[in-house]
Amino acid sequence: MAKNSDHGKTVVIYRESDEGHGGHHGGSWKVAYADFVTALMAFFLLLWLVVSLKPQKKQELSLVFQDKNVPSKEKVQNLEKVPTFISPDAVKGSPEFKLSQENKLKYEIALLVKELITSDLSVKSNSGVSNDSSGVMMQVNNSVMFRPGSAELTPSALKMLDGVAKILRDFKINLTVRGHADDEEKGGPYPSKWELSAARAAAATRYLAEKAGIPTTRLRAVGLADSQPLVPPTSAENKSRNRRIEFFYTSPDMRPSERSQDGP
Repeated sequence: MAKNSDHGKTVVIYRESDEGHGGHHGGSWKVAYADFVTALMAFFLLLWLVVSLKPQKKQELSLVFQDKNVPSKEKVQNLEKVPTFISPDAVKGSPEFKLSQENKLKYEIALLVKELITSDLSVKSNSGVSNDSSGVMMQVNNSVMFRPGSAELTPSALKMLDGVAKILRDFKINLTVRGHADDEEKGGPYPSKWELSAARAAAATRYLAEKAGIPTTRLRAVGLADSQPLVPPTSAENKSRNRRIEFFYTSPDMRPSERSQDGP
């Protein structure tokens, strides 16, 4: 503000700021907004790509994010499922995924075992396949394999054992046959469940060695009685499930005697 000496009037002078609208914040918000829009566009583009992938590609993509040092959830008790720790393309030698020979071997064996137990409807409803880091196991109910209270093989058992032998001939692997029985099954010449479970495991192993020609160095028979039930023996149905015989396939570099007997 200044005075005009000639006329005795006061002159008021206003000066406007050069910053303009929003000058206090500058233009930095534009950079942040542009980054946000770019990230949002990339996010929706990724969603679109994932949705457009085929199921097989999604399965392969999921393997990339798995910890290779931690095995997948390999226990598969449902007969209709096959171990999913490896994709079929990877088994065939897909260049995107290089998996160990042991995993490839387990996958191929699991497929053959599933095919074996699903080829007969009576066997399918009384069987199962599972796998872990040691090998692949096939479970078959005693009602399919043996006469009641005995170690006599049924015609269905002979067909099943021929399929087991074929897998052993196609792959240089070992097999442990485990018999399971309880007090309700003992009878005949077997004074207890221990003798009965051992006799059944021995009968299956003997057939593989003598009739199918599998070398005895690759076979082992174990009688476990009711020491390793699948489910608590609290009902007749559960007890029936526990009465079974198991065929546990393992790679040659792991001898059966070196594995824990607490389960596969």
